[in-house]
Amino acid sequence: MYWKLSVLPPLADEAAMEAEAAGRRFVLQRHRDADGPHLDLRLEQAGYCCGWRIEDTALHEVALATEKGPHPTRWLEQDGSAERVDEGTYCWERRENGEGVVVLRGRDGVRRIAVSRAALLPVSSVRAIQDTVKELGVEPSTAAGLVRDGHVARERAIARFCGLGRELDGQAFDETLWRRTLRGCSLDELQSHLRGYEIRFDAKYPPTPVSKPEPLADEGEPGDAARAVAILTEG
Repeated sequence: MYWKLSVLPPLADEAAMEAEAAGRRFVLQRHRDADGPHLDLRLEQAGYCCGWRIEDTALHEVALATEKGPHPTRWLEQDGSAERVDEGTYCWERRENGEGVVVLRGRDGVRRIAVSRAALLPVSSVRAIQDTVKELGVEPSTAAGLVRDGHVARERAIARFCGLGRELDGQAFDETLWRRTLRGCSLDELQSHLRGYEIRFDAKYPPTPVSKPEPLADEGEPGDAARAVAILTEG
């Protein structure tokens, strides 16, 4: 199960929170394993530690995390190959069905972190992305960038199509209908529709040639080369 951890602003009255947190320890460790660098936030329980593996190397405003299974409490004192980022005591400001706000009182001060279940992609969508990445022969780590680039390319193509449609058809162009239609098309289909409007636009407004022929020098007047030869042969 994936979780979203969000760092919240501090409360005005932290004294009560700090007093309540006394005795229950936490540790925040930076670690690297086969899946890459991450943070481990471990919270002391009765005889074991629970917590989250945070998919980041620092506690930013929002981070994605996975719940860790029970670990021995010795991790509160030892780090192994991990780096200890922070440690101290903690308490739950609010907790319901495993979600809520946990308050960490560490070396760097008091931090409030909202913990909630993350809404992720359906399994079918994840499988489709994996199959597409494999089919294209690209690195799985680039999948997010490819999705973003594809979305940007579609939005730009739709915007250009609608701009050409307004210019060519005026009020007869139903932009709302076309946008709804184009969003259901593949990028290839969208480009095909766009190409039709571009052909019409070029026919109405023929593009200006990139270069124009330069006028030739009057044959009755000596050119630079002729004048140079005359200077050399004089005298």
